Amino acid sequence: MNGNFNIVKVDSKGRIIVPFHIRDYLGLHEGTEMLVINNEKRELRILPLLENASEVSVIMDDIAGALSAVLEVVSKNSVDIITSLSKTLEKGKTAQWEAIVDIAKCKDIKRLETELRQLKVVRKAKVGKTL
Repeated sequence: MNGNFNIVKVDSKGRIIVPFHIRDYLGLHEGTEMLVINNEKRELRILPLLENASEVSVIMDDIAGALSAVLEVVSKNSVDIITSLSKTLEKGKTAQWEAIVDIAKCKDIKRLETELRQLKVVRKAKVGKTL
């Protein structure tokens, strides 16, 4: 079926086969890394990772405006967020933000990491290639 959906089976090792016409359309080839996202509704999203995909992990103070300050730095450095998750680690003390980002337009990834670390609300920041 060539519409907006295809039926595939999971094999005994948990693998699925992406139909050829979809692999061809998306430019997928052997070794392409994929991001699998569980949306907590018993659904999965599968996204091919871009060549310029990186991972960002930030531990920050759990206070109002902390995440906003982090996102301002990310935006200022021309980084596009593909997917992210933020959560409180210890209420009123620490929070975490993790993201898969596209750094294709970012001129200096080390500067991004440095600017994140220089924020008063940030305790730890790491930017690096995915997987």
